[in-house]
Amino acid sequence: MSWMNRLFKTYEDNIGKGQQLDIELTPIAHIYANAQVEVILDTYGSFQAAQYIEKKEAVTLIPVTEASASRSSGVSPHALCDTLSYIAGDFSVYCEDKKQKSSAEKKYQAYITGLERWERSEYTHPKVRAIFRYLSENTIISDLIKAGLIGLSEEGVFDKKKISGQPYEKALVRFRVLGDGQTTGATWSDTSLIQSYIKYYLKGQQGKTDICYFTGKEKIISEIHPKGILASDYGAKLVSANDDRGYTYRGRFQNASQAYALSYEASQKVHGALTWLAKIQGVSIGSQDKRTFICWNPEGKKTPDIFGELGLEEDEDIQDTQVNYRKRLWETLQGYQHRFDDTDPIIVIALDAATTGRLSVTYYHELAASDFLERIMEWGQTCNWFFLRFNAQKRPYHVIETPIFRKIAECAFGREKGNFIEADDKVLKEQTQRLVKCMLEKQRIPFDLVHALFIRASMPMAYSRVNRERVLSTACAVIRKYYYEKGTERQDDMRLDTENRDRSYLFGRLLAIYENAERITYDKEEQRDPNAIRLQSAYVNHPMQTWKTLQELLNPYLQRSTPGMREYYRKMISEIVALFKEEDEDRLNQGLQETYLLGYYLQRAELYKKKEV
Repeated sequence: MSWMNRLFKTYEDNIGKGQQLDIELTPIAHIYANAQVEVILDTYGSFQAAQYIEKKEAVTLIPVTEASASRSSGVSPHALCDTLSYIAGDFSVYCEDKKQKSSAEKKYQAYITGLERWERSEYTHPKVRAIFRYLSENTIISDLIKAGLIGLSEEGVFDKKKISGQPYEKALVRFRVLGDGQTTGATWSDTSLIQSYIKYYLKGQQGKTDICYFTGKEKIISEIHPKGILASDYGAKLVSANDDRGYTYRGRFQNASQAYALSYEASQKVHGALTWLAKIQGVSIGSQDKRTFICWNPEGKKTPDIFGELGLEEDEDIQDTQVNYRKRLWETLQGYQHRFDDTDPIIVIALDAATTGRLSVTYYHELAASDFLERIMEWGQTCNWFFLRFNAQKRPYHVIETPIFRKIAECAFGREKGNFIEADDKVLKEQTQRLVKCMLEKQRIPFDLVHALFIRASMPMAYSRVNRERVLSTACAVIRKYYYEKGTERQDDMRLDTENRDRSYLFGRLLAIYENAERITYDKEEQRDPNAIRLQSAYVNHPMQTWKTLQELLNPYLQRSTPGMREYYRKMISEIVALFKEEDEDRLNQGLQETYLLGYYLQRAELYKKKEV
């Protein structure tokens, strides 16, 4: 099914469920807006009180028209709640500027005419009647002045102050009608009022009738589709064809209606579902130029967070092994498995704004829940490594985890800035999407990404110690998965392999020994990096030549060690050298492959364990 079909079904399956969320699914012909003023009336339309709205409670559901939902200029009133310049018949009385007076009068006339049509229709509502009666009296500004919400200058015109950061003409007003049988009287949460407006608007909607390309039925066609799907790209629209001079559709079609025709109801449901999903579970990648990924089930069943830690809990008191990690991963995914039928669909979509006005679908993939969970499990089992963590007492410990997509991309293509590793937004979002595709479609990790991690992990002096470890562990996780997919690594190969005769792996082990042999001679407070770390970049490109240099540099440190420790390190070095193959003799100084990092990390971890010499 297409992404529009899935979003339409999502809307149908979830609207009216009363989701226990901060943002619920938006009904047709409604939007969420931030209100600054609340006016309280009784059922007869008499003013009772008014108050400022706290910022945390400002989000308000308001009924709108197709034109007002996307208004940017001109006169397009909302249906009930609107700004003071629209709803206040006496707003122009207090305006200093003649142009502002004229604009306010036009806005109010358009607003009150529309509200009167609703009030006189068969779909009217007690709250609508009360609000219409009150606003017809043209006293709201004077009431707000008496309530102390609006101030006047000495000349009797508006002062220059604002309401919650908004000038008076842009302050949005919502209404509460008391005494109608409801406890709160809030218009924005009254289900009967919401349904009343939907029926009224759909029944009275006027416009061009055509066959909706989505439903296949003859309905009123929408020409102005919703914006604001993504908060980061508020003005970008997913469906539009207003460029009749460019190449949006010219060359294939004579006009926009030949290119597409989408009914108002279908457009509202598709866009409403996508906006809702983006708000409650969209994951944005990038700091400024963002791409939003959404993973969901149309019926509203909770899906694993494939962009996070998958809900796995860490415990520093439990030794993390491959067996324990797989068990934790399996138990977590089993919790999701019980929520789904095998054939339940799970969809992943990526949205990005190519321009300020155009939103595009950059990735779309859907698969059965059983396949989705199986691919997460396979990814988690094959792409993981030891990561350094610190507890509340700043004591270090290691856990096995699967690095998240964004961290992989940052480590591969980012640079250290302060305490963090940051990558360019365009690179970050593209590489994240590639990794998502690799997991969901069971594709091999691109070698250029593996190689980028290899290069970064081989430049330890470019990072602080904490970031150095993060890059190294991430690189090992991805490299291990890459070679596992090639069939050259075992799935459980996270222990030091003393029989491995791969040239790069052996050189990695030697590097770890030279680092450890020097570091153990340091005083407790000494923080400088060993020669093996400082020369690692050269070592990767010319291992044999740099090895000889490291050997010379290590000798003074070995002399400081006890005879037992000197013998211990020399014996290990001899055993590793003996594992080199005869055919490697002519290429000992050739650059190392990515697998050297695995040998380096595992040998270093083995050396950090307490040993009796």
